[in-house]
Amino acid sequence: MAGRDSADTSESDAGRVRHWLFLDGNRLLITALVCAGIFVLTRALVAGGLLAVGPSSSVPTVFGSGVTAGVFTLITLTLTVNQLISSQVFGQPDSLRSRYEKGAEFHDAVSELSASGRAPVRASEFVSAIGAALGQRAASLRERRDGAGAAADDVAELADRLDDFAGEIERVSEDMQPVDVIAATAGSDYARFRNETLAVADGAALPEDLTTDFADVEALLGHLSVGRQYFKTLALQQELAKLSREIIYVSVPTLLVALYVPLLYRSNGATLPEAWLPWVISAAVAVVLCPLVLLVVRLLRVSTVMRYTVSVAPFAPPEDWPWNE
Repeated sequence: MAGRDSADTSESDAGRVRHWLFLDGNRLLITALVCAGIFVLTRALVAGGLLAVGPSSSVPTVFGSGVTAGVFTLITLTLTVNQLISSQVFGQPDSLRSRYEKGAEFHDAVSELSASGRAPVRASEFVSAIGAALGQRAASLRERRDGAGAAADDVAELADRLDDFAGEIERVSEDMQPVDVIAATAGSDYARFRNETLAVADGAALPEDLTTDFADVEALLGHLSVGRQYFKTLALQQELAKLSREIIYVSVPTLLVALYVPLLYRSNGATLPEAWLPWVISAAVAVVLCPLVLLVVRLLRVSTVMRYTVSVAPFAPPEDWPWNE
């Protein structure tokens, strides 16, 4: 038992570390930690004689051509990311008007099903309002379950499970980080609940009030899917905007380091004492790799969010897909 408890604890700790690395962790902090690790690794390899950084080494060539070209490639990638974001923001008046009208129509549809009146305009509070409305319909199903006759127990069980699910969604708030909101609404439970709701409704002769409640539950589950996908869209657009801005910030010092390092070397030696070169070059390697590390760290979060919120239709993606770890 002790061994199993220890294994469970280790798995739980590993899960928290992965969650922090892929979702919760501050992207700049993780980038700094990885770059520090690169510095330590490079310095150890130089000390072990596996990397040469002396006056006769190929460091000037590597930094003068390869690294500089890599930095410019990342800058080009940043421009591509900005174009991607801009393509979602800009548009002709007719397309912008159509997007506005469809958004207003969706907002009004949720407002009609919400007992609290007009739905909020803040994205996270809007998702929470859908959860609250879903909880109200679950309570109504529980109160009216006797009208379902022989299916009363099935209605009550479904109502209890819907209420638990709605409570998790309702806890979403504006104070939560966007990633936390996405994590709270991730998964495909809404698709399974929709299928179960339709199965119970179709399998019993229901009075009009219960039929209305079931129809509202189905509609709210669909609104929840669209709402969390829209919130995800906003969050990922902000994430990509941060990525492009941060790469621009770090690319300038990175480019300067890539240009300055070759100038430290001369045909007959170096401008710095040879004992300093291992430390300077190790730090330079960490600096020039910083934009790449930042790109990877940001995209880890983006790809993780995309993976766990991949479905918007009333379908659950297969859990045994080979890339599901």
